[in-house]
Amino acid sequence: MNTKVEAVEKMNVYANELVKMIVKDGKSLQDEKLRIAFENVVRAMVDMTNIQLDKEKDANDTLKTTLSRMKIAHNCMQPNSAIPVKSNRPFTIK
Repeated sequence: MNTKVEAVEKMNVYANELVKMIVKDGKSLQDEKLRIAFENVVRAMVDMTNIQLDKEKDANDTLKTTLSRMKIAHNCMQPNSAIPVKSNRPFTIK
């Protein structure tokens, strides 16, 4: 990551795409994927506020982690995401 601005711009792109996906496909989202995405977005928000409040010793590392969280959230919302979703059905081998 060359600059903080680039990382923040990428997070902004992910966030805007997440909003579009939620608005467009909100009824078809799987609960577990939505929970994982929401948790990662919230954790990213905590990281960003900690950076702004100067609570982080290494803002660059925190920013990299935050960008990763946003990417995970974005990937969870993709229609064919490979994020495993737990099923309430019993597992059987055939």
